[in-house]
Amino acid sequence: MVETHLAREFTVSAKTVWELLENFGDISWAPGIDKIELIGSGIGMTRRLHIAGLPEPIDEVLTAQDPSTMTFSYDIPRGVPMPVTNYSANAKVTALGDDRCRIDWYGRAEPNGVSEKEAIAMINSAYEMLLQWIADRLLVAA
Repeated sequence: MVETHLAREFTVSAKTVWELLENFGDISWAPGIDKIELIGSGIGMTRRLHIAGLPEPIDEVLTAQDPSTMTFSYDIPRGVPMPVTNYSANAKVTALGDDRCRIDWYGRAEPNGVSEKEAIAMINSAYEMLLQWIADRLLVAA
């Protein structure tokens, strides 16, 4: 099992970032998704992401969410787009002032056919991409 963490600061309020992330079913800020299916609602819901070129959809299951601490957790039980299994992640938005905040993204997974170092690098690359998409969306909204 590997664990990794990536963080990025933003020059917008934590409330603004949380408003983007709190609706787990809306990932419209992430480009390249052809279709999103929502199965269920609230904790336990699945957002099924259909992405061209992937052999199967990615199922992301919301496992926890706490608006008071601006945190959420999710697992990917099917379609992980990296050579890992038992993938789970959690994200936290932290206020650093009125118009500054930080997102911390944590991940855990079991490497599958790659080294621990390679698995961590792939997960971190995915988080860098997610954080950049969030930054891009917030700049457009500003």
